[in-house]
Amino acid sequence: MAVMKTIKGILFDCDGVLLDSEAIYLNALVQYLASINYPTTIEEVTFVLGKPMKRIVADLRTHFNIPQALSDQQLIDGQRSIFRAQFNAMQLQPMNGLVDFLNLCRQKGYRLAIVSSSDLSYIEDVVRRLKIQDYFDLLISGQMIEHGKPSPDIYLLAQQQMALPADSLLVIEDSPAGIQAGKAAGLTTIGYKGSIIDQDTSKADYQVSDYHELIKQFDSLIKQLQ
Repeated sequence: MAVMKTIKGILFDCDGVLLDSEAIYLNALVQYLASINYPTTIEEVTFVLGKPMKRIVADLRTHFNIPQALSDQQLIDGQRSIFRAQFNAMQLQPMNGLVDFLNLCRQKGYRLAIVSSSDLSYIEDVVRRLKIQDYFDLLISGQMIEHGKPSPDIYLLAQQQMALPADSLLVIEDSPAGIQAGKAAGLTTIGYKGSIIDQDTSKADYQVSDYHELIKQFDSLIKQLQ
């Protein structure tokens, strides 16, 4: 007799899943690259999304042939300073329907975590400003692992810290790197399409346009997994 899966936890990426912040970051990155004489477009740099900063810097060097004379730390600090100035000046809003979905998860007794490549201080700032910090049992940041997304390390750590089996966890991700990381860790992935930046989520196990669609389909999705 087959053993039925019982979903007990949901793991959320941060940028592009909790709030529509990826366009802000990409705009800041484009501005910074232009300032150091590497003009580009948002469409050309979407490949960095979902990855840890060290991986982003390495990929930018390869893509734009940026010389080592400009250090990794200079590349990190330059783009971060522009992003933070813009980000800190904004009134942050949660993704449409997110709070309703979090309340649904709370009613059903699921444990929730944020699993993001970003620094912990940034994640904490986001949940505080969105007023959703009380929904989450755990915050996992890219600082806690050696190999970031698309490596599975961060989701393996999340599973370990949640103390739940892989088949009891769902991952909500919006980037190819994040989806690859979740699947490589053996987790069921939901590709979230609610961000203004449209990414390829075709490798996810399921795809939803926004949280309202996820709420409508959630019970049937859970039944499919059993």
